Amino acid sequence: MILSQLTRLAVTHRTAPVALRERLAFDDAALRALAAELGEVAEELVPLVTCNRTELYLLGRGEGAAERAVSLLAARAGLPAAELAAHVETRTGPDAARSLFRVAAGLESLVLGEPQILGQVREAAAWAAGAGTIGPVLSRLFTVAVVAGKRARSETAISRGAGSVSQAAVELARATLGDLRGRRALVVGVGEMGQLVARNLVAHGARDVAICNRSPERAVRVAAEIGGRVVPWEALDEALREADIGITATGAHEPVLTRARLAPIAAQRDGRPLLLIDIAVPRDVEPAVATLPGIHVRDIDALHEIRDENLRAREEVIPVVEAIIEEEVAAFAAWCRGRGAVPVIRELRARADAVRQQELERALRRLSHLSERDREVVRALSHGLVSKLLHQPVTRLREADAEAQSDYARALADLFGLDGRGRDA
Repeated sequence: MILSQLTRLAVTHRTAPVALRERLAFDDAALRALAAELGEVAEELVPLVTCNRTELYLLGRGEGAAERAVSLLAARAGLPAAELAAHVETRTGPDAARSLFRVAAGLESLVLGEPQILGQVREAAAWAAGAGTIGPVLSRLFTVAVVAGKRARSETAISRGAGSVSQAAVELARATLGDLRGRRALVVGVGEMGQLVARNLVAHGARDVAICNRSPERAVRVAAEIGGRVVPWEALDEALREADIGITATGAHEPVLTRARLAPIAAQRDGRPLLLIDIAVPRDVEPAVATLPGIHVRDIDALHEIRDENLRAREEVIPVVEAIIEEEVAAFAAWCRGRGAVPVIRELRARADAVRQQELERALRRLSHLSERDREVVRALSHGLVSKLLHQPVTRLREADAEAQSDYARALADLFGLDGRGRDA
């Protein structure tokens, strides 16, 4: 059955530290190369890569597809396969679908119910469509995942007032430093997360929010929106000497802030502490920076403290969201069963239509006196009879569970002389 071929391989904030996750934060070129390699083990593939997860959803080619996929993933990341495998969560069949639906609903996010993940699920499917790796099964899976995510947010309070990684970073700054009013803040990198960080800093009273980005145009736009100021990329070191808080969220693949770079800055701060919160994956701040006097470094995994508080505030709606997810898992499983029956149904209909056409032509030869209008009536009658006769067996076959569907398909093949290619679909 199709659903049994479905596999999810996931390395997330729940299963691996950021030091390992950042090895799997592939850029577009690396992701396309990985997808090409995985073509040998997967008929369909959708990678989902965010700051907190690298997940592969695949329709495997035979037994052992998951193990081979993990080996290819490890090789692409430059990791021993056994080391990576220890951090990979594997789900198959309905459990794989359920996992994606939980992700889309925000149940698996670092911050429960965070809104960004639903868009990232959509984008993952769109990326796979552009790369030519998605097919009808995973396309349906991701469509239903988006439906589940939308239902969770519209039918429950899972995202009501929900934060994001960006908001959690600012909450962490407040928890560490206390009141942010009067603090000098620096945001490095203003993609989607950096922009949200900047807005949240202003909302919590930071008096001076400086924006630094490699592309000055975006920095100017964000600074104007929040009433902040722009720091040219070349003046980043000077801004770090003055800041009380620095939150980094760039898309760089190597650390932007290294120990060598920050050592002289730390020496020039006259003992004033600097809190650096790094929410980028791969990390922007080299871990060794934490050994410098007066500089305190927190990476994205430190946000678990904020997540726990967020979870307690919304945990009462989790069972309702899970019920929604179970409904959508059942709907997807039913669709898969119906699709598994397609070869037998197609062959049955083709056989019936061939018989219908043969008998129709024989009858019309004997009824040569009929007008063209009357001939159309006879043709319509023949179509209607075949459709009515096939409706119930086809419906039963589509809606049956896996065991019954196999039995029904075998019976139809034997009774109608089909070749049975769909019996074990």
